[in-house]
Amino acid sequence: MMKKLSFLVFLIFFCTFTHTSYSASCRNLFYKGYKSFHSLKKDNKKSRYRNNWLKVKDLFYKAYICNKKGPFAPKSLYYIGRTYQELGKRSYLKKDFLKAIKYFDLLVKRYPGHSWGDDAKLYSAKIKLNRLKNIEDAYIDLLYIVNMYPKGDKVNEAQKLLKNLDDKYLKKIKRNLTKRKKSNSSFAKKAKGLAKVVNIRKWSDKDYARVVVDLTDEVKFKKFVLKGNLYSRLVVDLQGAFLPNNLLSIKKIELKKNFLYQVRFSQFKKHVVRLVFYVHHIKDFKVFALENPFRVVVDIYGKRNLGNVKLVKEAVKKSQKVSESLIEQLGLDIRTIMIDPGHGGKDPGAIYGRLKEKDINLRLAKILGKMLKQKGFKVLYTRTTDKFIPLEERTVMANTMGADLFISIHVNAHRNRRVRGIEVYYLNIASSKDAIRVAARENAVSSKKISDLQLILTDLMLNSKIKESSILASKVLDKILLNCKRYRPENNGVRQAPFYVLMGARMPAILIEIGYITNSQDRRKLRTYSYLKSIANGVVQGILAYRKSIKKYAGLY
Repeated sequence: MMKKLSFLVFLIFFCTFTHTSYSASCRNLFYKGYKSFHSLKKDNKKSRYRNNWLKVKDLFYKAYICNKKGPFAPKSLYYIGRTYQELGKRSYLKKDFLKAIKYFDLLVKRYPGHSWGDDAKLYSAKIKLNRLKNIEDAYIDLLYIVNMYPKGDKVNEAQKLLKNLDDKYLKKIKRNLTKRKKSNSSFAKKAKGLAKVVNIRKWSDKDYARVVVDLTDEVKFKKFVLKGNLYSRLVVDLQGAFLPNNLLSIKKIELKKNFLYQVRFSQFKKHVVRLVFYVHHIKDFKVFALENPFRVVVDIYGKRNLGNVKLVKEAVKKSQKVSESLIEQLGLDIRTIMIDPGHGGKDPGAIYGRLKEKDINLRLAKILGKMLKQKGFKVLYTRTTDKFIPLEERTVMANTMGADLFISIHVNAHRNRRVRGIEVYYLNIASSKDAIRVAARENAVSSKKISDLQLILTDLMLNSKIKESSILASKVLDKILLNCKRYRPENNGVRQAPFYVLMGARMPAILIEIGYITNSQDRRKLRTYSYLKSIANGVVQGILAYRKSIKKYAGLY
């Protein structure tokens, strides 16, 4: 017995000593790299040579692989990124800056929530902004900092950069809308009565891209695909439009490493602007228009398994050996949820006296986000402050940040002050006049425009998660009503309507109208924390019920 006890004590001592020694080795490697990095940075002579920076990088890499679960692993990835960044400043080579971004992204991906993550994302954004001139991707990195590190020490700097980019963009639109070029006026005279292309914006990741064309007036468009062996070309013709000289001189936008690698545009005919999208492995695409101001949205999808509930059912029939991995492979695992507080900034939404929809939406979003985090979900927000974000950018954020669910929060309004209650919407053709009215209000267009939109909606939604969204909407509404039972809410049911904010979402997406600001009963409740907490709790329980139903199909319950 004594021998066994002695051996156990020895084993504990040996493991403790080994672990301590192991940790000390990793720490020593990191601090050796840290000292070398800052020393080399100050040495103007030695810092000229590439090999010296690569030696520093090797020290940090050894510290990283020494213990990938240790406290110095994320810090080592951060300094590998910093090393390549400093090397790029001296080499002027694009590949060095791309390497820096790679390791900054690796830190954020492998160690989510680490306190250095916002620093890494900020450096990544600055490289894209100042070195690679990739404003769109830099914008997404800055949004990520604001949304994922709202209490971090870099959030203020990120917000300032975002504001600068927003200001430049708004000034550019205003300048292009008001400026009348007197030089080269021959084409301007011919272009009288045509809509001018104001700007072309883009967002993209490995298998999804959205391009938005801003115009001064409404146009019609045609689209078709030219397929090739190495790549396909998606062609979109804007009829009744012209390109101003500043865009004519650019001619193309490069994306390179993304599956959408180039967008070319030209004045194809006197009254037609042609955009050509060069795409590797195109799976599908959608083209539609948004109003106020008018813009044409082009969504392009690469080859990605967009599995749905039906696919799970089919897989279960084929095999009884279905596991959690199937959920992940079919894109149904629910880990990340994006909350979209409707309206914001210059767009207050529905108003009654001093009470504004945008403020209620944001308050509920924060309550809901906190509850979801407590349940182990990763939570993203389209906004965490009183900020205006265009409808098309909200969906882009969900698609490019890898959200598994999209929850848009709103407050309703009606001319009839007796109308009250809760309803949950998903994207589809409107099934009632009330649904058309709500969609028109949220989209900031007329009811007639909504009717026109429904003619193209069937084609537009072929890749939308309609079935999953309807199931999610039903479960969320049921749980909200159950949690708010003591408030006696009016059940207005699950409805369908063509909401711009839901269009293009690659995940199940719903829009919740939590009450009517124009009804005195609902309005009193909307002011209280306890009511909003009950709504949030219902949404959380609905999401959990939806996740359980999805996993049930895969034989996990």
